[in-house]
Amino acid sequence: MTASPLPEDTRGDVGRGRLKDVAETRLGRRTDDLPAGTGLRLATMADIPALLDITDWATSQVKREGLFLRMSETFLAGFVQDGIVLLPVSGSKVLGYSNAMKANDDHPPFLAGSYRQAPGLLFGTVLGPAARAQGWHDRLIRIRMDIFRMARFASVQCTVSPFNRVSLGNLLASGFRAYGLKDMLDGHPRFLLRHDFEQKAMPGALRRLALPRSGSLADHAALLADGFVGVSLERGETSVLCYVPGPRQVRGG
Repeated sequence: MTASPLPEDTRGDVGRGRLKDVAETRLGRRTDDLPAGTGLRLATMADIPALLDITDWATSQVKREGLFLRMSETFLAGFVQDGIVLLPVSGSKVLGYSNAMKANDDHPPFLAGSYRQAPGLLFGTVLGPAARAQGWHDRLIRIRMDIFRMARFASVQCTVSPFNRVSLGNLLASGFRAYGLKDMLDGHPRFLLRHDFEQKAMPGALRRLALPRSGSLADHAALLADGFVGVSLERGETSVLCYVPGPRQVRGG
């Protein structure tokens, strides 16, 4: 199935200016338990050099390729201009960044389908050394989801490496579900995740499948292609992704 052209939204104007306005409102509520001495703001073009430095540092720390997409200056500038980039900060120092955008012709939905309304897209969270182990990844997922909810989006999508267990676990715990698996533009596999704001619980017996530390993911791809949906991650010595039958499985299709 290929994605249909994105429609004109029918639930109000959620263009780039509107999304930024909603983000500013959400950040102004100051309802988050932020680490002492830190804050959150939206990035401007003047922040791009700091974001590139953080990207370079984070890339140097990664022990395997493909855990996250390395964002170029052009890519980051596009998000500053057309989406939102949240910055954890301490005084004037940028500690990391986290991107989001409304799906459009240049950044289409990750999951194929027919869309009544363009979904929101979460892109990467990249943290510098001063922001590690302080709960920022989980916090920034929640805040970006709040922004999309406040802007009246129906659903949000994202991708995550099967080998990035922390990010995968945080996203599934935040209500995302895995519906697909494919190699992305950088040639590395990603789970394709979606969260519908009005989604209901999915009944059915759990089917558990271990995530390999490396190598083939063919067994996970086969389950997803057969209509199963990944709903949670059990962490331990071996990380296990838990699946339930999706609607197609329940219907026997």
